[in-house]
Order: sequence, then C-alpha cells, then structure tokens
Amino acid sequence: MNKKNIFQLRLVFKTILLLTLMLNFMLFTKAQSYSGYHASAYNGVYAILNSPADILNHRFKADFNLAGISTGISNNTIKFKYKNRKDDYGGTSWANPIIHSGKGYFNTDVFGPSVLIRLSDKNAFALTTRARVMTNIHGISTYILNSVLQDTIDASLINNNLAIRDMVINTHAWTEMAFTYSRQVAISDYGVWKAGVSLKYLSGMAAELFSTDKLSFTHDSVFDANTQRNKDAIFNTQGAVRLQYTKNLDTLGNDIFSFKNPGIGIDIGVSYEYRDEMQVYETVYSDRTASYIWKIGASITDIGFIRYGANETNGIIAQGLGNTYLMDNLTPPSDSSNIGQMSNYYQKLFNTKSGPSAFNMQLPTTLHLNYDRFFNKVLGINAQLNLPLVFSKLNYYSGTYNPFAVTITPRAEISWAGIYMPLSYNTVSGVQVGAALRLGPLVIGSSSFINARMLKTKTADIYFILRIPFFAYKAYKNKPFLESPSKLSKKQRMALDCPGK
Repeated sequence: MNKKNIFQLRLVFKTILLLTLMLNFMLFTKAQSYSGYHASAYNGVYAILNSPADILNHRFKADFNLAGISTGISNNTIKFKYKNRKDDYGGTSWANPIIHSGKGYFNTDVFGPSVLIRLSDKNAFALTTRARVMTNIHGISTYILNSVLQDTIDASLINNNLAIRDMVINTHAWTEMAFTYSRQVAISDYGVWKAGVSLKYLSGMAAELFSTDKLSFTHDSVFDANTQRNKDAIFNTQGAVRLQYTKNLDTLGNDIFSFKNPGIGIDIGVSYEYRDEMQVYETVYSDRTASYIWKIGASITDIGFIRYGANETNGIIAQGLGNTYLMDNLTPPSDSSNIGQMSNYYQKLFNTKSGPSAFNMQLPTTLHLNYDRFFNKVLGINAQLNLPLVFSKLNYYSGTYNPFAVTITPRAEISWAGIYMPLSYNTVSGVQVGAALRLGPLVIGSSSFINARMLKTKTADIYFILRIPFFAYKAYKNKPFLESPSKLSKKQRMALDCPGK
C-alpha cells in the first residue's frame, strides 16, 4: 500500500471524527472541573459543583464569582510529555501497535456571575449561571487508531474483516441558571447535619449523537472501471451508522442565549460535620467551630434531561448491505465546509434518507461521595469518589456522562491563600497529578500539571477563577441550655411556698 493510499485512509477516519467533534471545539472558550479547588474549605459558591449542601459555609457572609473557566481533554491512547514538545511529534507518543480501543472525554465548564449569601448560621442560598460543553468518546477500534496514528498499516489488516461494532461519540452543549438553598437540619453533641438542593433552569444549545451498530467491512483494493486501475476501497459492509444532530451546529453563536430548548435539572446533597465545640446547646459558630475536624457528604448532581424537538434536529441512518465504497469517495469534497453539507454528501453516497427525529440528551448524572479532614487550621486532606449513574449500554445512551473518578487532594490554606495537589484516577486517562494555587480573588490550577511537566500525561487541562470573597466570622459565645425562668406572680409564690422574687 503506497503512501498516497495511507494518507487517504487517514483522511477518511479523521473526517469521521471531525464530524462528531466539531461542536466541542467550536465551543471551547476561546476531568473533573476545577480539580484541586473543589477540595478547598474556602471554595464558597463553587461548593455547589459537588454538593448544594456545602454552600452553608460559616467562613463566608457572602461570596461573589465574576468568572471561572475550566477546560480539559482526556484520552487513553496518546501521551504527552512537556520536555519533548519540540520533537517531531510535538511531545506526543503512543503504543505501536495500539491494542486497546480508544476512549476520550472533553469538558468545558464556564462558571458565570454568581452569588452566595449566608442568611444566618442555619440558612444560605446561591444564584448561579453556568455554560457547559461535554463530549464522550467510546469504542474507537484499534483499526481506526492504528490507521490514523501510525506511519504504516499492518499488512494483516488488508483483505480481512474489520469491525467497528460499538463506537459512540456524543456531544452536548447547554447553559444553566440555578437557585440553591442549604439548611442546617439537625445537630448532635459534636456534629452538624446539612442538606441542600439546587433547582436548575436549563437551555440546550446544541447536541450530536454518533454511533455504530455491529459495523464491519473488508479493506482492500478493487478495480475501478472509470479509471481502469485498482483503487483502495472497503467492501462487504455490514451493520449500521447512526447520526443525529441539531441543525444549528454551524450557526451556534446565534443561539447561545436563545433558550429554544428548555429543561429542568436538580442537584441534591447532604453532609455531616464533626466539630470541636459542643453543638447540642446551639453554639453560635465562630472561627473555632468553622474549622471542623472531619466532614462526610453525599450528593447526586445533574438529574434531568433536555429535549430537542423534531423541528430543531436532523439525522441519518446508513445501513450496510454488502456495498462497496471507494476510499476516494468516502472523503467529502473540499466545498463541504459545514455539518449540513457533509450530511447531505453522505446521504447521497449511502443512498439513505434523513429527517427530523426528536431526541433527549440526558445530563451527566453523577453520585459524589466526599470525605474531608482537617489536621489543624491550615493543613487538611480531601477524598472524593465520582460515580456516573445514568448510562447503561453506551451505544444506545443519548446524553453525556462523567467518567468514574477518585481524587485525593492534600491542601494547605488560610483565608486568603491556598495550595492544593490533586492526585486522581479516572477510567479514561488513568492516574494524574496536578496542582492549584489560590491567592486572594484569583485561582489557577490543573489536574495534570505535574504529570505534564515531569512525567507523561493523557490529559491536558487548566482552569482560572476570579471571585470576590467576603470573609467574616461572628464572635464566639455560648447559649445556656436553659433560659432564666420567668418571674412568678405573688399568688404563685404563695401557692408554691416559694420565697423567691
């Protein structure tokens, strides 16, 4: 197989990926969001990202967020090393040959102007705005990966049946406006129970669903009667390819604030804080009791979905019936510059019809389990488990999801500064070590910074936050267990033979 044919094959599969990933890259704001800072005891309004119960934070009277941007890309195939960034491959490397199917995760989270207000020691609320883009990729066959990434194609792939059975690429972009309320619901001798809920008004911006169903074919050269020579082709195609998308992918900038596709979402959470001062007497909080010894919490975030109506969507299903396709024809012509034109080209090529088809995009519903421990007023550690709840069979799931992840974050912080080192594992990119710094109103961090600088990483991410925190503690005082008894009347004292006043 000559270099020209190899190049054509790469171009075909890059086109397939481009069709389904275009939305995510268009929305990147010119892993777990905000990893590291999520573990801060001074994260203020950002606490709602993991649990609405945690906004009742007695370190704040109020907290105002100006802007936060977190963006990241993860995969299980390509590694990057910063020290090698000037080599022929820009510091990237991968196995040769690749023997595991490909997975990927793209996440951009823009946290807009938001405010948290603590009404009292027992009540707090927050109003937040947020825009999110998420892409999940699953089941990219080793054939595609080796064809796209390697310099040569293994001869064993030629004239053999090749399968891309259950590849899925789902992308979703949406905005949120949320009202969050947190309340102290119970106390014990040394503990405080809190519960919280977020009600979210959702607006779907755009979505795309791409999947293969038992797709297989044979790759070899066939005789082309038009040119009277052999050309690369795939033949004996079986299975199906499905694509559904919103029609506005090419004009997305006009629909960011349109609220055309409304939805409702909800977050719920509960936490227990073990403190170093007695709570049974309703002790008023202070800087001493604000530093709990340990805390546990559980929450479920992003319960809900957004429905896209038939008038907003389009889609095609291409069924393989033993057809033969030249590789040259599988690459769309150069004048196909947008999703609609590419879709029309493939409709004609595969002799299939397209039409509107309403679909739901599930939110990335996730269970969070959290443990936080203070060693003193400066040093602490946080452990968190994130478990996706909603998807079952990935090739039939319409929505996005967070990967399974475990994060342990040691920290050192005071009211106006903090250093965090998140150590994480997720099912897409494996083990990562990052760092974050908080200084006054500014926060900067990355879940993969240390990996990228010193080791190799399969994740590239960064986030920035600018906020206005209002730190304020109440003076410490105790309330007596029993209030002073009310004064007795003269008749009552005589009846009780009580000499008191």
